[in-house]
Amino acid sequence: MRTLLVYAALIGGLRFTGKRQLGELSTSEFAVTILVSELASVPLQDPAIPLLGGIVPLVTLLAVEVLLSCLCRRSIRFRRLLCGNPCMVIRDGKFDPDMLRLLRLSPEDVLEGLRMAGVALVSDVRCGIIETNGQLSVLPYADKQPLTPSDLGKHPKDAGMARVLIFEGKIRRGVLRQLGKDEAWLLRTCRARGIHAPEDVFLLTLDDCGNLFVQPREVHR
Repeated sequence: MRTLLVYAALIGGLRFTGKRQLGELSTSEFAVTILVSELASVPLQDPAIPLLGGIVPLVTLLAVEVLLSCLCRRSIRFRRLLCGNPCMVIRDGKFDPDMLRLLRLSPEDVLEGLRMAGVALVSDVRCGIIETNGQLSVLPYADKQPLTPSDLGKHPKDAGMARVLIFEGKIRRGVLRQLGKDEAWLLRTCRARGIHAPEDVFLLTLDDCGNLFVQPREVHR
């Protein structure tokens, strides 16, 4: 029971701090993540410690992190003090040796980031920036960027956010209502694709642009 309560408090606190706490971390967020893991383990390791004594420091630390994020949003100077500034390590197709030395990075470190961004040559990069979360942002020259349909004068059909209407034969009636559809429309849609009942559908999705995806269930023999 103690484990479940601490786990619920930890999940709730991390959700409260925002998406970034679970994704790309800044320096302060990384420090908070380490401390949170230590604080959460204390009441689990020693049953003699009151459960409240472990949850209160946990909530306090997460509340401070939320306060710091609000201050960073309101004050540019405070944000620079806490998170630092983005640093340009590649400028006009060439490494900046002084910036690499300041960040204690080797060219191999930056080249690894370029490969992960799908860029093969440093000379193809107009700007390479180490962001405050440690990620490398790459801005290639215009003539080195991938072609888009608009560059070719094409106008492909838009695709919106897909919503699941049927999964493993079960209808998501709440999603169906949100999209302004009813079960009669859903049955007609299935029959138009040779499917007699929703139970025969593994996955059916519809996006806000009207694009439909249907995958029937496989029949195991």
